[in-house]
Amino acid sequence: MATSVKYFNVKTGLTTGNITLDAATANANIGNLVVQGLTSTQDLNLSGNLNSNLVPNVASNVPSAINLGTSLQRFNNAYISGNISIGPQTIYSNSSTAGFSGNLFVTSALTANVLIANVANVVNANVTDTLTANAINANSITVNTQITLNSSTNSTSTDTGSFTTQGGVGIAKDLFVGNAIHLANGNGGTTSKVAMFYDDVGQGLNFGFNP
Repeated sequence: MATSVKYFNVKTGLTTGNITLDAATANANIGNLVVQGLTSTQDLNLSGNLNSNLVPNVASNVPSAINLGTSLQRFNNAYISGNISIGPQTIYSNSSTAGFSGNLFVTSALTANVLIANVANVVNANVTDTLTANAINANSITVNTQITLNSSTNSTSTDTGSFTTQGGVGIAKDLFVGNAIHLANGNGGTTSKVAMFYDDVGQGLNFGFNP
């Protein structure tokens, strides 16, 4: 037997206790609402505070298919006082630094895996393990312990090699060089004019001059 649908209609609305049904705006104003089960609504506007957890209806061991926002409808700022858990990794912070609990791989899909990090200052970066990126562009980077470059690219001019700079290099302590030291033209040349290296056989310092 089919259930008949009955409609409730009044001109001015209906008020009883903490419930108001507004006929003019089609709004239902309810002081307190407790729902057991599924509730569907087109738009949800909260004028007060959310006093409970916001939890998706999925099993604890199954990744949720429910998103927070979309690519076209995004939230603005997020204010979080605790940690952010992304899969098995955690982003955390204290009064001065932000930390990552695992390896951090940074890529950009829009620039073919090239990262442009528009950071005014990267100081005391607290990364527990490793930070991996194809390219990083930052105004200032401060490293408290050591910088290690894994590239073995040799230098054949002032703008080639594992490490290049458009400016000078200031070194407060000793400098160890495992191969030859090349001097370019002081007027702006980029290729070697003088090469000097230590001769193991003759146990002396050799100089080579290029025209």
